[in-house]
Amino acid sequence: MIRFLIGLVLGVIIGALAVLVFSALATFGNPFIYNPSITPGQAVVHVTVDEPYLNQQLAAVLATQPEFAGASPQLNLESPNVAILTVSIDADVGGNTLKLRPTLTMQLRVEGGQIKTHVVGINLGQLNVPTVLIRSQINQLESALEEQVNRAVTNGLAGTGLRVVNISASDDSLVVDLGQ
Repeated sequence: MIRFLIGLVLGVIIGALAVLVFSALATFGNPFIYNPSITPGQAVVHVTVDEPYLNQQLAAVLATQPEFAGASPQLNLESPNVAILTVSIDADVGGNTLKLRPTLTMQLRVEGGQIKTHVVGINLGQLNVPTVLIRSQINQLESALEEQVNRAVTNGLAGTGLRVVNISASDDSLVVDLGQ
């Protein structure tokens, strides 16, 4: 009988505590559930794209453009934000066709939720081409590349409320950070 009374008293006490705890949780919110506050511009999603996939997609895009048929593009990524693109092109010089394999070195960055590129170097084998000599062509290239990339990103993120807040590279992948 004593055990029964002790069990009954303990049951009532535990039940009363449970009612108090659940009432407090309902009134003041659950302290056991982590609800982080997200500040604008803070990365909440990190998308990693492997270098082989980027090369495959680049080859597919260039194959659709007649002037780059057989371009055999090769994209190499380097930390922290460098992309090195090498393509094969045919150049008409004085009626003669030269096969060239230029390498463009670009830096990637994000401004206002848009991916931006900046060509910092062009190399033709052992010859470094001064970018100042062909700055207008480089500006056109950067603009066309940025337009295509940002259009694809905008279409992919439509309706999510996310935007690009940062972009970086490692030796084998590109990381795109998304935030609100």
